[in-house]
Amino acid sequence: MRRTHSAARYLLSAALLVTTVGIAAPTATATATSNATAAETEACTWTRTALRMPVGALAGSVTAADGEGGYAGALSYGAHSEKNGAAVWKNGKFTKYAKLNDPAFQNRVSVHGLNDAGTVVGDAHWQATGFPAAVRSRNRQMERLPELPGAYASRAEGINDNGDIVGGVAIDNEDGNWWHPVIWPADKPGTVVELTGLPTDTDAIATGIDQDGTVLVSVGNGSGEETPYLWRDGGARALPVPDGTRDVVTRGMSNGRVVADVTYHDGPPRSVLWDRDGEPQVVSRNADIQGINRDGQIVGRTDDPSWQEQGVWRLTTLDATLKWEPNRGLQLLVSSDDGTIAGRSWAIPGGRDEPTVWACR
Repeated sequence: MRRTHSAARYLLSAALLVTTVGIAAPTATATATSNATAAETEACTWTRTALRMPVGALAGSVTAADGEGGYAGALSYGAHSEKNGAAVWKNGKFTKYAKLNDPAFQNRVSVHGLNDAGTVVGDAHWQATGFPAAVRSRNRQMERLPELPGAYASRAEGINDNGDIVGGVAIDNEDGNWWHPVIWPADKPGTVVELTGLPTDTDAIATGIDQDGTVLVSVGNGSGEETPYLWRDGGARALPVPDGTRDVVTRGMSNGRVVADVTYHDGPPRSVLWDRDGEPQVVSRNADIQGINRDGQIVGRTDDPSWQEQGVWRLTTLDATLKWEPNRGLQLLVSSDDGTIAGRSWAIPGGRDEPTVWACR
C-alpha cells in the first residue's frame, strides 16, 4: 500500500477499508539478473517462496522485517472475520497475533514495523470513523499505545531494536487540527513524548527510526506538501531537497540513509536517496520506492510503463528487475537487512495476495 504522511492523506486512507484476499500456492521461482558492481561479479537468481498461511486464511502480505529472517504482516480471513490480525514468520515458525480486542475497532490491523525482539507495531481502525489508532504487540495480543491529550487518531510507523516506537498523534484543539510527531520510548513504558525542536502549527509525523535513535519526520508546509527532517535528542534539521521540489513522501530510513518519492513543480516525479551526509541523489529508474536496508539495498517499482516491473537497487543503481510472469503478479514492499526482499504475490487471473519472500541465490 502506498503510504503518505499529511493529515488529510492519513485520514482519507484510514477511512477507506481495502480488503484483499489470498490463497496459498506452491512455491515458485522468479528470476532476475543482477548488474555487476564493484562488490558483485556474478549474477544471481531471485527465488520466490510463498510463506505458509494458517488454514482458513484468505490473504496476507509482508510489510515489515526484523533483518534476521523474520517477517511480519497482516492476515485476512475475510472482511468481518474475528480471526483477522497480525502475523510473524521466523525460522520456519508462524506466530499469530490477535487483532485489537475491542468492539469499537474494526477487524483488521495494519503492520508497519517489526524489531528483533519480535515486537510488531502498526494501527487498528475505529469502527465509527475509520481513523487509525497506534498499536503494538504484547503476549500475542495487540494493545493500544498511549496518546497525547485531546487525540482523536494516532499511528505507529516504526520501531528499532531498542524498542523505541515512533509515529504521530492527531489533535483537534484551539491551536488547530494537526498531526504531532511522537516517540513511545522503550525506557519509559506507557508514556508518549512529543518531539520538540521541529516547526509548529503544521502537520508533522515521525515515519521511521534508525538503530541509533535518529528519527525521520515528515513536516508539512500548510499546503499539503511535506519536507523531511532528521530529529535526535531534541534537535532537528531539514534534509536538503532537489531543486524544483514540490513535495516529498518519505519511504524509509536505515543506517543513516533516507529514501523518499519526490514530486516537482515541473517534470516527472523521482525517487531520491539521501546519503549519510544528507545529500540527495536520484535513484535511477525508480518510480515508487518502498524500502531500504542497512546496506543501501532499495526495493520498489521501476519506471517501466507497464507498472509490472519491480526493481532492486544498490544505492542509486538498478541492480536487478523482477517482472510479472504470465500467471503471477508481484509487489516488493520490504528490503530486509539480511539481503532478502519481501512483499506479496498473486496468481493471475483472479489470484489472492500471498505473503512472499525472495532470496538472491
